[in-house]
Amino acid sequence: MSQENEQHRYEVLAEKWLEGAITPEEAKEYADWYNARQDDEVMIPASFAAGETVHEERILRKIEEKTGLHGREITSTPIRRRQWWKAAAVIAAIITAGYTWHHWSATPPQNQPQTAVTDILPGSDKAVLTLSNGRQILLDSAGNGALAQQGNINIIKKEDGSILYVNAPTNNATDTLYNILNVPRGGQYKLTLPDGSRVWLNAASTLRYPVAFSGRERIVELSGEAYFEVAANAARPFRVKVRDMQVAVLGTSFNVMAYSDEPGIHTTLLSGAVKVKQGNTEKQLTPGQQAVVDNISGSISVEATTTELATAWKDGLFRFSGNNIPMVLRQVGRWYNIDIIYQGNIPKGHITGKVPRNMKLSGVIRILELSGVHCRQETGRLLVFPSS
Repeated sequence: MSQENEQHRYEVLAEKWLEGAITPEEAKEYADWYNARQDDEVMIPASFAAGETVHEERILRKIEEKTGLHGREITSTPIRRRQWWKAAAVIAAIITAGYTWHHWSATPPQNQPQTAVTDILPGSDKAVLTLSNGRQILLDSAGNGALAQQGNINIIKKEDGSILYVNAPTNNATDTLYNILNVPRGGQYKLTLPDGSRVWLNAASTLRYPVAFSGRERIVELSGEAYFEVAANAARPFRVKVRDMQVAVLGTSFNVMAYSDEPGIHTTLLSGAVKVKQGNTEKQLTPGQQAVVDNISGSISVEATTTELATAWKDGLFRFSGNNIPMVLRQVGRWYNIDIIYQGNIPKGHITGKVPRNMKLSGVIRILELSGVHCRQETGRLLVFPSS
């Protein structure tokens, strides 16, 4: 094949890959060709693009169209040349893991039955509010405005869908009444507590809190994951209880991940200061640090971290940095309300990158396949196969 014909051939394959019309055989052909030339100058004729920069810009725009991400966000993550092309192939995310092209496979293992299933939409704002008298309110279907009154506190659903606790015009004293906000798998929700503190709850999470804070402390109880922006009040510290662990706060922003199926409780501090206490052990964090309480030993370890990794979910992203595959899949399972079922050995390896949380499950599956994680959706579950 002449150089001109060869170049034209791979221009066509690049376009097919970007449009999602490439076959596995063509994808392998293109990948083999490109990888074999990592140390060579890639000639891009004017008929396709004015140069490599324009070529990359063209693919960048395609990624933007497919994902809704802006170019600045896409290029903010350092990506080596080969990895940049992998990102272009994925179309829906920035995958910076060190996987090689031979992992590409959009088909499940041989001899596995195929089942037609409906694609799963991403999670959405949904939650159930349980009042002190046991009455439950489905917040995603409730109208805006006043929802209920608890003592002298009104509960209001705002136009953005979040709920707010405000004092009612009465002088009657309020007993200590508790509400419970439960966010199911496939959901997320935001509320403003009686003291003005704001809380974002991730999927499969529950927060129990008083409708009015009294006494010397402001105490809430969490299971699952939440991001807090705590209203400052030095005279009345804010505490988050997670089983036997406590996070003590004065006024700050931080994230707590405390799912029972994770190996530890992660507290990540963005601003201010918090103390993490487990038994007789206590550690104080400074911004940019993360404390992990081991679920088995109860020990507390503290390390510097990239805080955006912990809070990406609140900003509409899955974001990973060398996370093992089971941890990645647990997050996927919670957000799409689907059970993860391993067919044999659990795949090894790690994933780094970010993926929009507004994608349908089929898009995430494609990204997982391109990252070497072979899986297939069935009704209510995602089957994960051993790495080939």
